[in-house]
Amino acid sequence: MKKARLTSLLGVATLVGVVALAGCSQNGEVMTQSQENPICSTKNLTGGWSKSEVTPQAEQALDAVLSQMNTSAKLKQILSVRTQVVAGLNYAIEFEMDNGEVWNTIVYRSLQGDIEMVQAAQQGRLCQ
Repeated sequence: MKKARLTSLLGVATLVGVVALAGCSQNGEVMTQSQENPICSTKNLTGGWSKSEVTPQAEQALDAVLSQMNTSAKLKQILSVRTQVVAGLNYAIEFEMDNGEVWNTIVYRSLQGDIEMVQAAQQGRLCQ
């Protein structure tokens, strides 16, 4: 009984320590959004995100999102597209509406061409 309780307390103490350390950076710097968000990374890492051109496939992925947005505003332009190769392709898309609002979304396109919204459209830039 005492051994089980000691193991349980040790597990809780370990969990608290991990949670406390998770918020710390190695060098004590305050991290900005672009440093935290791997989508915004400028390094082209294998399996990571990279800047892409606006392709018909990216436009089709955004069209699927726009059809689900509850707004009377229309698409003015796609500002940026970033992609990540997975078992298919993830698109991180920043776009501007004709009312001046900037939005971002993440969409997955499967190898079969099926489109699924991973992150609903959110107002604001993806990367600052």
